[in-house]
Amino acid sequence: MRKVQFVLGTMALMWLAGGSSARADYDYAWCIQDSEYGYPGDCSYQTREQCLLSASGRKGFCAQNPAVATRPPLPPALRGRRVPPY
Repeated sequence: MRKVQFVLGTMALMWLAGGSSARADYDYAWCIQDSEYGYPGDCSYQTREQCLLSASGRKGFCAQNPAVATRPPLPPALRGRRVPPY
Protein backbone atom coordinates (compact mmCIF):
# COMPACT_ATOMS: atom_id res chain seq x y z
CA MET A 1 0.00 0.00 0.00
CA ARG A 2 2.86 2.38 0.77
CA LYS A 3 4.39 1.76 -2.64
CA VAL A 4 1.11 2.65 -4.35
CA GLN A 5 0.86 5.87 -2.33
CA PHE A 6 4.47 6.71 -3.14
CA VAL A 7 3.95 6.11 -6.87
CA LEU A 8 0.71 8.11 -6.94
CA GLY A 9 2.32 10.96 -4.97
CA THR A 10 5.29 11.01 -7.32
CA MET A 11 3.01 11.05 -10.35
CA ALA A 12 1.00 13.94 -8.87
CA LEU A 13 4.17 15.94 -8.20
CA MET A 14 5.47 15.31 -11.71
CA TRP A 15 2.12 16.40 -13.15
CA LEU A 16 2.17 19.62 -11.09
CA ALA A 17 5.81 20.36 -11.89
CA GLY A 18 5.35 19.61 -15.57
CA GLY A 19 2.76 22.34 -16.07
CA SER A 20 3.91 25.27 -18.11
CA SER A 21 4.75 28.47 -16.32
CA ALA A 22 2.88 31.68 -16.96
CA ARG A 23 4.06 33.43 -20.10
CA ALA A 24 3.60 36.95 -21.31
CA ASP A 25 3.57 36.53 -25.06
CA TYR A 26 2.93 39.72 -26.92
CA ASP A 27 2.61 40.17 -30.61
CA TYR A 28 2.12 43.89 -31.00
CA ALA A 29 3.10 46.09 -33.90
CA TRP A 30 6.36 47.57 -32.54
CA CYS A 31 9.52 45.85 -31.29
CA ILE A 32 12.69 46.96 -29.57
CA GLN A 33 15.56 45.29 -31.37
CA ASP A 34 18.98 45.09 -29.77
CA SER A 35 21.60 42.55 -28.73
CA GLU A 36 19.64 41.70 -25.56
CA TYR A 37 16.43 40.68 -27.32
CA GLY A 38 17.69 39.59 -30.72
CA TYR A 39 15.34 39.40 -33.71
CA PRO A 40 12.48 40.34 -33.90
CA GLY A 41 12.99 41.70 -30.37
CA ASP A 42 10.69 42.65 -27.53
CA CYS A 43 7.38 43.11 -29.36
CA SER A 44 5.27 44.36 -26.46
CA TYR A 45 4.48 47.85 -27.76
CA GLN A 46 1.24 48.90 -29.40
CA THR A 47 2.51 52.25 -30.68
CA ARG A 48 5.81 53.56 -31.99
CA GLU A 49 5.81 56.22 -29.26
CA GLN A 50 5.64 53.56 -26.53
CA CYS A 51 8.52 51.71 -28.14
CA LEU A 52 10.64 54.87 -28.48
CA LEU A 53 10.07 55.82 -24.85
CA SER A 54 11.10 52.37 -23.69
CA ALA A 55 14.11 52.26 -26.03
CA SER A 56 15.33 55.64 -24.79
CA GLY A 57 18.71 55.15 -23.14
CA ARG A 58 19.25 51.69 -24.57
CA LYS A 59 21.48 50.67 -27.43
CA GLY A 60 18.54 49.53 -29.47
CA PHE A 61 16.01 50.81 -31.94
CA CYS A 62 12.33 50.40 -32.71
CA ALA A 63 11.09 48.53 -35.74
CA GLN A 64 7.79 47.14 -36.90
CA ASN A 65 7.06 43.57 -35.91
CA PRO A 66 7.55 41.48 -39.06
CA ALA A 67 4.81 39.05 -37.99
CA VAL A 68 2.28 41.88 -37.69
CA ALA A 69 3.43 43.66 -40.84
CA THR A 70 2.59 40.60 -42.96
CA ARG A 71 -0.95 40.25 -41.61
CA PRO A 72 -3.85 41.21 -43.83
CA PRO A 73 -5.54 44.50 -42.93
CA LEU A 74 -8.65 44.53 -40.77
CA PRO A 75 -12.02 44.59 -42.53
CA PRO A 76 -13.63 48.05 -42.67
CA ALA A 77 -16.22 47.08 -40.06
CA LEU A 78 -13.47 46.51 -37.47
CA ARG A 79 -11.18 49.42 -38.32
CA GLY A 80 -10.97 52.00 -35.62
CA ARG A 81 -12.27 49.62 -32.97
CA ARG A 82 -10.09 48.46 -30.15
CA VAL A 83 -9.52 44.78 -30.85
CA PRO A 84 -6.97 42.49 -29.22
CA PRO A 85 -3.95 41.42 -31.28
CA TYR A 86 -4.23 38.16 -33.19
